[in-house]
Amino acid sequence: MPFSAKELLGMLCGLGHKITLEELTDFLDNDCRAFALQKRMYITRAAAFTDQIFSFVPTQREIEQKVFVPGDRCVPFVDFDVLSFSLTFEFMGQELPKKLFSTDCNTARDLFYLYGDEFSSQYISSDPACRDLHIPENNFELPFHLNLTGVSLEPILEKVDFKYGDRILCRVFDWDKGIVEIIPVLTHKLNPFQMSSEDFERQKWNETLEKALLESFDRMGPCSSIEEQLANVFYEKRADLCVPYCGSIHEFIENSKKVGLEVFGVETRLWFKGQDVPAVGKWNLEMYDEDERMIPFFALPDFVIDCYIKDQMYEKKDDINEVIDRILPRSLPISKEEKEVLTLQIKDRNAILRKKYNWFADVANASLRHRALNLFTEVGSLVCELDCDNKEIVVLPQQELITLSQLYAHVSHILEILSNEKDCEEEEACAMELSLEGMELNFEDIKPPLISALDRIRKNRFNVI
Repeated sequence: MPFSAKELLGMLCGLGHKITLEELTDFLDNDCRAFALQKRMYITRAAAFTDQIFSFVPTQREIEQKVFVPGDRCVPFVDFDVLSFSLTFEFMGQELPKKLFSTDCNTARDLFYLYGDEFSSQYISSDPACRDLHIPENNFELPFHLNLTGVSLEPILEKVDFKYGDRILCRVFDWDKGIVEIIPVLTHKLNPFQMSSEDFERQKWNETLEKALLESFDRMGPCSSIEEQLANVFYEKRADLCVPYCGSIHEFIENSKKVGLEVFGVETRLWFKGQDVPAVGKWNLEMYDEDERMIPFFALPDFVIDCYIKDQMYEKKDDINEVIDRILPRSLPISKEEKEVLTLQIKDRNAILRKKYNWFADVANASLRHRALNLFTEVGSLVCELDCDNKEIVVLPQQELITLSQLYAHVSHILEILSNEKDCEEEEACAMELSLEGMELNFEDIKPPLISALDRIRKNRFNVI
C-alpha cells in the first residue's frame, strides 16, 4: 500500500525513534527499496512486486538435468539482498526441492550477468555448492567445471509434459520470505517457424520494454545497478510488462538492437547499444553548479574518520594534526572555522576510541585498513582536484571519471566493513585484498588522463587581454 513520509514518521516516533520529516524524506528519496510516487507518497519494493508476473525459459542443459538455476532470472522482482539460492519456489502449493546443477564456468556466468558480469564470480562463489572451491583465494577465477544450487524440475515433469523451449511463468508470492510460485507454460508447436498469437504478443512486450528502457536512459541515466534500472522500468510499466504473455529479460537483451550491456567504468550497465555510458548527462548536469565546483560524490562518513584514528593508534602515534592532514585532501578549500570544527570532532572521537582500543585485537585488520586508507586518501585528493563546473565536466574522460567515483564508493565500503570491531574471516580478508589490488591498479590507470584533461581545462580558463 502507498504511504506518506508523515505516516511513516508517526509510526517511527511511536516506536521511540528520533528522526525529522526532512531526514526521513531524504532517506526515502534515495533508498532503492522504495519508489517515490506523486504528492510525496511512496511504495515499498515488497508492495510493488508482490503478485507481479515474470518468466524465463530453462536451457537445454537444465532440462536434461531436470533442474533450473534461479541465478538472476528473478531480477528485479525479488529482494536484491537475498541470494538466489536462498529463494523458495513452489509448484501447485508444494515447495520444489533443491538439486545440484553441473555446468561449465561460462554458462554459470551467463546465469548471473544481470548482477553485472564483474560481480558474477562473487555471486557464484557465495553458492553453498561452490564453498569448497575457495574461489576468492584463487583471484575469483572459476574452475572450468562446477556445481550450482538449483531447483528440481522433477515434480513438474511428473505432472506436465514440459519440454525444452517451454516457458516457466513466475509470480512473486511472498516478497519478504523470498517465495516464488511457478507455472509451466507449454508451447509445443507443430511448426516451429510459424508465429502464434502468443509470439506476436511477446514481440509487442519486447517493444514495450525496449521503449521504456530507452526513455529511462534519457530521464534517469545509468542507475546504480542493472537491477535498479530494471526495477524502475518494471514498476512504472508493470501493467504492460507483468502480464501472462511476458518474455524474459535475458531473451530481450540477446535480441534487442537498441539496448545492450555496456561498460560503465569498472562495472556494467544497461545502455544504448554500442554507446559508451557517460558520467554526466542531462539527468545529473545540474549537480555541477558553476558556484560549487567540487565533484559532488566526495563526502566523509563517520566510519572513515574512525578508521583514520584507529590507523594512527595502531602505529602508536597520537598527533591529531597528522590525522587531519591525511583526512583533508590537498586541494580541498576549507575555512579556518570549518577546520576547527573538524579538529574538535576528531579529538572527541579519538578520546572515545582510545578508551577501548586493543592493539593486539587490531592486528588482523590493521594492514588491510592502512592500505585501504592510503587509496582512499589518493582518490579523495584527485576528486577535489577535479574542480570543474557543468561546462567543463563534460570535457573530462567520462569512463575514467566514472571509474573514479566507483573507486571512491568501493574503498568506502571496505573501510565500513573494517570499521567494525570483529575480525574479518580469512576468505573475506583475501577477497578485500584482491579487490584493493585491482582498485590500486585502476587508480594508476585513470589518474594520468584525468590530470592531463584537467590541465587543459585550467589552461583554457585564462584569457589573453
